[in-house]
Amino acid sequence: MRALTLKYPWSAAVAHGPKRVENRATPIPEKHLGTTVLIHAGAGEDVNALPTDMTREWPRHARAVVAVATLASCHQAETPLCCAPWGFPRTWHWVLEDVRALPEPPCPVRGQLGLWTVPHEVLAAVEAQIDVPLLAGR
Repeated sequence: MRALTLKYPWSAAVAHGPKRVENRATPIPEKHLGTTVLIHAGAGEDVNALPTDMTREWPRHARAVVAVATLASCHQAETPLCCAPWGFPRTWHWVLEDVRALPEPPCPVRGQLGLWTVPHEVLAAVEAQIDVPLLAGR
């Protein structure tokens, strides 16, 4: 199982808000398209993100798995308004679907850049909170 680390407030916007596009410099590796991933709130914060009234309502987690999602598709931004308001121009848009926030994010979990492999004990803690088996076949 892989995880994708996002800085706050983006991790919260995916887990608890309407954000379903993650902007990246590279496309999703094809073997991961259509797979389930964990959304991880990293230790850092995007200091350039503009606070909104919504972000004040979202739970703030660091170093924790906050959601489960499907990496549904990927495309390069075609116009400045592609995937607005979350998609940035001149980036790859990783489209997330079936996002489910975790009621009790397991903490602490150290993240990494890119898609990274989640330790078995973290998967077990996540699986205990959702109704979809993640450990099958491991």
